Amino acid sequence: MSSNFQRRSVRPGNKSGSDATSVSKEFQGSFDDMPDWAKPDPQEMQDRGEKPRSGGSTESRLPERGNRRIIIPAPAESKKPESVDELRAAMERIVAAPAPEKPSKKERREAREARKVARESGETEELTDEQWREKARGILLRQLTASDKTAKQLKDKLLEKDCPEDIADEVIERYAEINLVDDQRFAKSWVVTRARSRGLARGAIKHELRSKGVDDELAAEALEQIDDEAEEQRARELVRAKLRPESMGADRDKALRRLVGMLGRKGYNGSMAFKVAREEWEERFRSVD
Repeated sequence: MSSNFQRRSVRPGNKSGSDATSVSKEFQGSFDDMPDWAKPDPQEMQDRGEKPRSGGSTESRLPERGNRRIIIPAPAESKKPESVDELRAAMERIVAAPAPEKPSKKERREAREARKVARESGETEELTDEQWREKARGILLRQLTASDKTAKQLKDKLLEKDCPEDIADEVIERYAEINLVDDQRFAKSWVVTRARSRGLARGAIKHELRSKGVDDELAAEALEQIDDEAEEQRARELVRAKLRPESMGADRDKALRRLVGMLGRKGYNGSMAFKVAREEWEERFRSVD
């Protein structure tokens, strides 16, 4: 007997019912391809989406895939096994039946295109409230696994997926209760990361936080992590990096315009930007008498 044959599924003398069903779980094709003595009863077949046959059919159908229906010939009628060895041999033949072939690349592509057309047509999924809650939880977990998000960002994502707004609010509130969603924590982390990696000033970071749904009070609290001295020091570091090429010393006014513009785009105020740019240019390219 093959190693993948589960003996606990076979009980001699049972024609149908729970034992026949457990045997059928090992079968890779349609229940119609089993001999009559191994089939589950008609009610079980109906529960599994199979249509019981009254007999006489010469072919059996597997589930549809895409636009194609796979047709295989039904096996010839076989007599009920008379001994345990015959039963085992028959079960092994059932277990070894070939699995339905996988959909082709073309079929998978057609399925994706069909889903895309459905989305573009504006059709909304008909789900129960509980199904929407389950779907929303899955979406939020995937979003939060990728990176921390604000409540507004998560709600926008759920609404983009056509989730009802009241359910979106409910699920997000629940995630906030268990600290998976925390705008204050997000704001503090965002301030440190953007100031360090991008050299942004407080003004630019505050604008980003506002666009992500963080209220001004939480944003102001998070921005307290950066003081005037630290902000100016970061501006000087950015300017020094731009002044490394010798060509920046050829035209002072042009160089200062470029440096002030760069700092302005990163949120530094004009007076600080011009002061830092002028001082750093003179330190780098001052004339030696």
